Amino acid sequence: MVLNTWKITIGAIPRASLGVLISVRTLAAKIVPLIVFLVISATLYASMLRPEERLFQEPSPTQFEFHSGFWINLHHFLYREAAVEGPQTGSHMLTLNINDGTELNLLAADERATWNAAVAAYSNTWIHGDLLFGKGMGAIKNELEDAEASADLSEAQIPSELKGVLVMVAPIYRKHWWEKHNSQNRQWILQLQPLLENHGAELSKSLAKIYETPWPHQPIRVDVVNYANWSGAYTTLEPTRPTISSTEPANSGEAALEILFHESSHGMVDKLMKALTADEKVANPRAASEQVQLRRDLWHEVLFYTAGELVAERIPGYVPYADKSGLWKRAWPGPDRALIEQDWKPHMDGRAGLQEAVAKLVEDLALAQKPQ
Repeated sequence: MVLNTWKITIGAIPRASLGVLISVRTLAAKIVPLIVFLVISATLYASMLRPEERLFQEPSPTQFEFHSGFWINLHHFLYREAAVEGPQTGSHMLTLNINDGTELNLLAADERATWNAAVAAYSNTWIHGDLLFGKGMGAIKNELEDAEASADLSEAQIPSELKGVLVMVAPIYRKHWWEKHNSQNRQWILQLQPLLENHGAELSKSLAKIYETPWPHQPIRVDVVNYANWSGAYTTLEPTRPTISSTEPANSGEAALEILFHESSHGMVDKLMKALTADEKVANPRAASEQVQLRRDLWHEVLFYTAGELVAERIPGYVPYADKSGLWKRAWPGPDRALIEQDWKPHMDGRAGLQEAVAKLVEDLALAQKPQ
């Protein structure tokens, strides 16, 4: 079709102009091979770069791909209601948003019976699997996210019982909650855009350098939901896919930027985790009575510190989530934060390598465990 149009255009050109056209076509014949040569040369040059030189190239201009999907929001809503109605233990008490609870009371009798049956199915089966760590729950999440445009989940590879429950209550959810939930999700995405425009490229570049892991070449898919897990956000890996609550207060305002890059960092910390494991073994003497016991989630402490500190460096007055929420004192009391700042921050600033920083951190944490 393009070729035919080109021919018609040439046919309409006056004879006096053909000389110019021929000259242009002759010039193009010389330029095109040159362009091809330059492209091939640039590709070969990139392939000859050392790994560390390839590692820190500019990230893709489009770092994220945001979604507000019907099925994944319904799934999380039913999961949350089932969890709220069941016995709750621990320090994380789950609730429904006030407006959502009010809407429940407005359901017609037949709607309420159908909805209660769906919640019961979740109570009996699905809430026994953690959204992140439960067997098969990550795969279910990804399938429901990918099926956002489906009318009936016909192509979604999820358990048939779960599919039946979701399809059964979909009209009720769409009628009573979806418009509001979708609006809140989209508003969260919109308020995040200026922060990404101002800070996103530098943050992704910094994280790639700090973790010595390239930022993904493809945009990271982020699914925004009204309800996530107990923490307000979680990430499944391979590929990295964060799921973030738009209504969790801790994810609002400038903190949305930190939680977005915090969750995305989960796919970049493999080298950090391996270094911590290796250095813990080195730090342990043979005597069993003197074994060093690092926290199993020390890598997560470092991740919290890194994302929060990077955002605080770019936004004056910003207080990182772990500091503001009291997470350090509540989950990781002791010298961890101070030693991470002392030993890991030089690596963040480019004054020490990752291996060097991790070795120093493990050594200092081991010393801190010894009786004084």
